[in-house]
Amino acid sequence: MESLAEAVFPSSKTGWGALAPADKPKLAAFSKDYLAFLSIARTQRAAAKALVALAVGAGAIPFDGSGKHKPGSLLYWQDRAGSSLALLKVGELPIREGLRIIVATTDGGVIRLTPAPTYEKSGLALFDTTILGELELESWLNTPLILDVHVADPTGGEGKTVTIGDDADEPVFTIPDLLPHLSRKVQRRGLIDSPERLDALAAFSLKALNKGLSSYGLSAGDWNRAEAQLLPAGSASYIGVDRALIAAPNHQARAFPYAATKALLENSVQHTSLVILMGHNESSYAGGKGEAHIRNLLPMAIAQQEGDLDALALRRIYARSKVLLFGNHSGKRNHGIVLNSRKDDASPKAFRDALQSLESTKTQYQVLESSGWSDAREVASLDMDAVEVGLPIAGVGTPNTLISTLDLYQALLACQGWISQ
Repeated sequence: MESLAEAVFPSSKTGWGALAPADKPKLAAFSKDYLAFLSIARTQRAAAKALVALAVGAGAIPFDGSGKHKPGSLLYWQDRAGSSLALLKVGELPIREGLRIIVATTDGGVIRLTPAPTYEKSGLALFDTTILGELELESWLNTPLILDVHVADPTGGEGKTVTIGDDADEPVFTIPDLLPHLSRKVQRRGLIDSPERLDALAAFSLKALNKGLSSYGLSAGDWNRAEAQLLPAGSASYIGVDRALIAAPNHQARAFPYAATKALLENSVQHTSLVILMGHNESSYAGGKGEAHIRNLLPMAIAQQEGDLDALALRRIYARSKVLLFGNHSGKRNHGIVLNSRKDDASPKAFRDALQSLESTKTQYQVLESSGWSDAREVASLDMDAVEVGLPIAGVGTPNTLISTLDLYQALLACQGWISQ
């Protein structure tokens, strides 16, 4: 019998106790598959490529404008940069009944090399870097880093990717801290006062650096068409003996895209469903936002089934569609996904429909009420119901972010519920 103290002051319980026994092996299997995905999805480009490969393995074909496809058909689109993609599954209902859309980003904060990155200072060769997105700068000091370089093919081919530091016998790079006898003076003003401090040690001299890079097939001319970045060394891994947490770089840009992709590929849908995964979102230019991707891709997806429609017909389809956007990273860990009833300013009906979709798959969720701007408000301007969700992720902006395997599994259930509405 529950004691009086427990009844009056209940203990704080996590979602693990509420997890159905039948879901535990599913959670473990999903987490294992996700960990394998993380091992190859080190960058946004690699993540997009891996997700497209999953879709193609499930039978997806490119958006081709060839006319109507039968229910259950899978189609995909990828941008020229290879970082953004869209996956479409044709539903049982006519597309004029509206779509179920999920939007997330595959891009997180990165330390990127400049177009002419090598220089020499104080008897050492260094890489000049720039920051995209928000990083906790201090946490990147004295951390082993690998160099990932993607060189575009001038003829329009796939290009080449070179990675240095992944194998045990390869060197790594690092961003040095200040010398001990100087640190006290500078720390009074802040350990790092500018992203300019995040230049990385690369070699003893420029001559040695150029020789070393050439041995990996990189020439001086490659830098002008290269996308090069420094990433934390080491692979994604479980944290803790119970394997309840996963640590990986840019976790916040991998979890929901993977969950949305798996949900779309492995479940049947009534409404045609569209998953939009955005690259280069951290660059904060207009083309990288969720509203812009929906505005560009939704007519293309509709045309696959209906051909060209006038503006009024498109608007009616928009009004019958629902959008789920992955955004914030707040909330209590091990309590499920996060909905913010104020940040996206969704209508009461849209928010209630979102809750019903979560409850249909017994998804664990928590509701926060903090104000702020969200892409969902811009999406709503297209006359679509839009709701923002998030995951409690710790350490965003550090070399390794943490996410609970329980919360990760709830993201999968949330996506399944959304596309099954």
